[in-house]
Amino acid sequence: MEKSLVRPSFVTQFNCIGSECEDSCCYGWNIYIDKQSYKKTLANSELKVLAQKALKKVKKSEDAWAKAVLNQEGACGFLDDKQLCQIHAKAGESLLSHTCKTYPRMSHMKDGDRYESLSLSCPEAARLILLKPNAFHFERMTVSHKNQFEVTPLWAQKAHDYSIQLLLNEKLEISHSLTAIGILMKTVESAKQLIQNSSSIDTMFQQLLTLADNGELKHHVASFNQDTELQKMHAFTSIHLWLNTNKPVRGRARFEVINQAVCRVVDEEGNFSVKQLNNAWQQHALPALEKHQDLFNRYLFYYFYHMNFPQVDKLSPTEAFRLMMVDYFMLRSYLAAIAADKQSLTEHDIIMCFQVYHTSRQHKANFSKYVVDLLDKCGFDELPAILTLMN
Repeated sequence: MEKSLVRPSFVTQFNCIGSECEDSCCYGWNIYIDKQSYKKTLANSELKVLAQKALKKVKKSEDAWAKAVLNQEGACGFLDDKQLCQIHAKAGESLLSHTCKTYPRMSHMKDGDRYESLSLSCPEAARLILLKPNAFHFERMTVSHKNQFEVTPLWAQKAHDYSIQLLLNEKLEISHSLTAIGILMKTVESAKQLIQNSSSIDTMFQQLLTLADNGELKHHVASFNQDTELQKMHAFTSIHLWLNTNKPVRGRARFEVINQAVCRVVDEEGNFSVKQLNNAWQQHALPALEKHQDLFNRYLFYYFYHMNFPQVDKLSPTEAFRLMMVDYFMLRSYLAAIAADKQSLTEHDIIMCFQVYHTSRQHKANFSKYVVDLLDKCGFDELPAILTLMN
């Protein structure tokens, strides 16, 4: 059976920068070793003695047969004094475990096709995805396999394709694109629940394009002027506190830089202030991001591709949209907090915010459910309210 392998250029351009990485993946989290790699490492004459100390057998599964023992600094025991991997140096890449060999490379399957990507929890991957030119040139190769696969529902195919088209529409500002996508997801949800036919998604998409062309979508966005400052404060502080609780060792110091900046965004009474955060965004973050005006467009394009939006974590289309808006809101808030603290933003700051947030996010079990439940409690259950997270 002939299928496709889809690979964006940010994947082909990626190379691990090793000891130059500002947040090495060889530190601070459970590094599992598959059974085959474990046995081969112990059998290697140059690595055997070190492996007996640096690996601990756990037998969780064939893929998690052992895990790396971290030293007092949280480093993998196979790192040498130059912070380079001794397995790679002495035995080559072939002996690396599957985790070490592939991270931050990831992929998902859709209709039998394989879509390759990178995780934003890697700083170098984040740099490529968010800042480098030509990161989103795609190549498609024909491959053969006999694996069985599920067919993507028509509503999901249309929702995915139309969302990307709305995001990339040059006539639309990002706030207008997100508004249109949020409106579209309401129709998609009805189609998913068989309340409407899937053709209603096509009709709504065309209507949104018309509204964009005649300027009515812009007026529609302007009408969403609800005062949700208290709800935003509760949502932000709850999510930030949760991410800051039992966070992984990896990235902890970098997270603390963001946390300290957040703690200094206060009003005259010393309380955390969403208003001050918004002021910092307008006064310091936006001017500093002039060189990267497409930052969030690139991020959201990556998000749609990487997460296969809106089929995210078994959420409904509208829930997936609300989760995406929270990710957007949290990242914007972190950038604003750093900008308030430093009166500017560097490329290093940008990468740190995106990478640290996604590192913390991916290590929180049930993050998506937690966020959706929190949004319901905070009153962000309807589209007009959730869209205020852009402001």
